[in-house]
Amino acid sequence: MKQNDSKNRTDFFMEIGIALRRNGFDAPPPTDGLMPISLDGLPLCQITDNGAVRYRESDLGNAEREDALHQITDTAQTVAEYTRLMDTAPLLQADGLDENYQLLADFSGVVLAGHATRYGVQFITWDWDYEKTGVTQGHYMSNNYTAAKQDFAVRSGLIRREQLFSPEQLTELSRCVQAVLEDQNKLSCDQEALLRETQEQIEMLVSDLQQRMAQEQSAAAQPTM
Repeated sequence: MKQNDSKNRTDFFMEIGIALRRNGFDAPPPTDGLMPISLDGLPLCQITDNGAVRYRESDLGNAEREDALHQITDTAQTVAEYTRLMDTAPLLQADGLDENYQLLADFSGVVLAGHATRYGVQFITWDWDYEKTGVTQGHYMSNNYTAAKQDFAVRSGLIRREQLFSPEQLTELSRCVQAVLEDQNKLSCDQEALLRETQEQIEMLVSDLQQRMAQEQSAAAQPTM
């Protein structure tokens, strides 16, 4: 049991390190079960081997670093989820596969699989063939587990594609909601409460929302040619 626990910790830290370095964070190897995370050379937080994030208020200081902490927390939760799944998932049994893929989900003729590589886990969705002996029509999502889950949900019919919004769409919705909230004279109490709830929900879905909105404002302020 201790050997398996040690393997899980190593796999998680490897995956979270890859994901965070890809997004511009400094994520060195862990020490004593904690991975220190820095941004622009300044310490931001620490990640435990079960995906929890520890931080000090004094290490935040502005909206950009708060957004970064939100992004790290989301990433840690996501990586912890799929590393646990990869640890227990069976191999995908399908003709024609020349590498090992672990079966993470199977519904309505569609599968979601993960493939462990030195560059992190790669995610793919496939359709089963007619006899369910092989897979076809692969959608390769690289390391993007969230996109792979959404693709699986749409392909399998669990949700409609129209129910999904891109980060860009949600950012614009958030900007519009904020504009309406700033003119509260036109809102009832129920309307204001609903809009604030919507705003909070968008903030949970888009971890770098404030950064995106700041970039939009900066772009809008640039003179057009």
